Amino acid sequence: MNASKNSSASLDERLLRRRKTMVKGMVGLTVLVLLGFIFGSWKYLQKIGNYLEEELGRRLLSVATLTAQVFESGDFPYEVESDMLTLFLPTLTETLTEVHDENQLQAVYLIDENYRVFATSRNIFSYGETLTFLEEDSVAIRKAASGVAAVAPMQIVEGNRFKSAYAPVRGVLNDVVAIVVVQASADFFDLIRLFQRGLILGGAVSIVLAVLFSAFLFWAIAILIKTHESLRRSERLAAMGQMAATVAHEIRNPLGIIKSTADVLQSKYNSKEEPDELFDFIPSEVGRLNRLVNDFLTFARDRDLETRATDLKSTVEKSMHSLDDEMKQADVQLETDFDELPEVKHDEDALNQVLLNLLINAVQSINGGGKINLKLKHDSRKGKPLVRVEVQDTGCGFDVDSEKVFEPFYTTKTSGSGLGLAICRRIIEKHGGWIEVESEKGRGTNMRFYLPADD
Repeated sequence: MNASKNSSASLDERLLRRRKTMVKGMVGLTVLVLLGFIFGSWKYLQKIGNYLEEELGRRLLSVATLTAQVFESGDFPYEVESDMLTLFLPTLTETLTEVHDENQLQAVYLIDENYRVFATSRNIFSYGETLTFLEEDSVAIRKAASGVAAVAPMQIVEGNRFKSAYAPVRGVLNDVVAIVVVQASADFFDLIRLFQRGLILGGAVSIVLAVLFSAFLFWAIAILIKTHESLRRSERLAAMGQMAATVAHEIRNPLGIIKSTADVLQSKYNSKEEPDELFDFIPSEVGRLNRLVNDFLTFARDRDLETRATDLKSTVEKSMHSLDDEMKQADVQLETDFDELPEVKHDEDALNQVLLNLLINAVQSINGGGKINLKLKHDSRKGKPLVRVEVQDTGCGFDVDSEKVFEPFYTTKTSGSGLGLAICRRIIEKHGGWIEVESEKGRGTNMRFYLPADD
């Protein structure tokens, strides 16, 4: 039955993790599709803009060429200094205005190769005025002055877009006597750019929403996985605790009988003048088994904490000094590094059990003298104040998974219940903290746990 439950739980967890991977893939694909759509639409609008600009250029070139042909049929003196030109100005202006209105243009005018105005539609510019802004179209103007009609690149003047075409007007000697300038607004580019900005904004908002939605899904799935793992762990610990309690109670009574029998045998047969160490062996092993039984019972009980805000430094020092004799016998030097800390809410007895366990493990890992460094420091995670307690030794160390050492009944020692660190982890987590380990074989171990600190 339990095997079936474990198999089902494991399958559920794998499905949750697989769904998390699927969500990642779907979000990544969605973002790529959105980016592809934005890029494709951008290029399409750009292509439309280029096409419309080319069409506008061809239209303006056609209008400019036809207008030039109209003026070529008349005998106009195209010299700014000519007095006779002023006689033809009304006719020139009328013709240019007709072209302007019929083709819905921005402006139509006649200039010479030095950018000076002969005549304009609607009298936009003054007679003889030099239009310096046309210098940007100097290439197209020179081309028109040489007898070839040309379209200039788009210009932006005071935020307005214009497209211009230039056509030569030939005189009776087939020489270029003037240049027709035809200008039209290119406001359609503003609309295209508005669409492009809308694409970018809409795409960015869509991507942000997709990322936020995926983050929510990741968070929800992570919570489900964490809750699932917590439930599995609780069920496993409950089963182990029940088994441990049963075994402990069954063992404790025979141990009491063995110890009392050993005491009777020792008092009856052991000589005080020549004591036999064999009589000490049984009580010693019974004591070790009793400690294992106590570990089983502690693990099984899982009592509620009685926390109160007190000086954590005082709790640490009590635990530390209770092992002075053991450290002295093992030739272990203890060094401390304590920060001044505010009162921390904790269960003194429970934390004393944790500290004793960690310190005893550190002492036992040191063979032939060594050092333990006990630290009590300020810390923080994501802006939340914490207290960090470290027990660092120069012992033998170990090479195992850092999470595995906290599993019940796992031990790196030749003897021991494998429950010490599991109990430590449970106590620290019930305080709202966590415990972690760093170890390297031959270089020592650093056990540290974190507790929430009062603001």
